Amino acid sequence: MESVEEQVKRLVIDTLKIKESDYREDLEAGDIPEWDSVGHVTLLMAAEEKFEITFDVNDSIDVASVEDLIDMVGKYLAMKTPA
Repeated sequence: MESVEEQVKRLVIDTLKIKESDYREDLEAGDIPEWDSVGHVTLLMAAEEKFEITFDVNDSIDVASVEDLIDMVGKYLAMKTPA
């Protein structure tokens, strides 16, 4: 099974339609033309659908980079998993 990092990487590349060579975990919103405000919302919605989670509005505002998205998905997946 792919790690959350690998799944988010594929999601970012596919959703923003960027080359794999343009991907990096410290990539931030606005670093590339594809990650504009519309790309941001599309990316968050794609993550919610893929991982079957729903971000709190305040949390979604805090996502400013791929690293943030990985952390946020991990946090929500942990909340979904029974202890």
